[in-house]
Amino acid sequence: MSLTYLFEDLLSGAHFIHVTMLLGIIPLFIGLVLGTLIALVRLFRIPVFSRVLEVFVVVYSGVPIMVSLIIYYLLYLLFIPNFNGGVLIVAYFALSLNRSVLLSEVIRGAFLAIPKIQYEAAYSCGLTLWQTLSRIIIPQMIPVALPPLTNNVVGGIKNTSVVMAVGLIDVLNGSTLPCTENYSYVEGYIAAGIIYWLISIVVEFFLHHLELNFSKHECRARA
Repeated sequence: MSLTYLFEDLLSGAHFIHVTMLLGIIPLFIGLVLGTLIALVRLFRIPVFSRVLEVFVVVYSGVPIMVSLIIYYLLYLLFIPNFNGGVLIVAYFALSLNRSVLLSEVIRGAFLAIPKIQYEAAYSCGLTLWQTLSRIIIPQMIPVALPPLTNNVVGGIKNTSVVMAVGLIDVLNGSTLPCTENYSYVEGYIAAGIIYWLISIVVEFFLHHLELNFSKHECRARA
């Protein structure tokens, strides 16, 4: 293994860290919004919609992200191949839908961890459903959701590497670009692994401190 090639591959992959981060962060925020809506619809058993979303979550969570991404990409090529930026939008769509399904289960589990008596106490005080959720339930469920959410965020960032299947250049593809000239594929994939590892460390550090801050805030609120 050549350290010179490894360094070259690291520099090449580092140029595309922003692409990987955008592909990880934007679907995360979309997934949090849609996942929360899916969780609430299922939690409060809204007629028809809750049943449809329940089936959708079960079915879609069993489809690998690579498979769904390629299906959407082929549909894009079939119907709107000349749309500018279409491949990137397809990637965002596939990743966002995958995040929404996975995060909906995390958020639903966090909501279910809050005792029903909390809702009843809030309603007895005259609070509306929205006031109950925003003032009482959500502040309590965030610390519960953060640990599994951390794993989902890190996993979501690493899963962005599937976009290489539709021709987008991210950290993985970027790290192996020099390999086409020097055939240093071992160094290229090691470089990609190092970059993903460093990104994961930074994200986990940030989310761990966020979790500690919420825990301290919760302890102070109880005191």
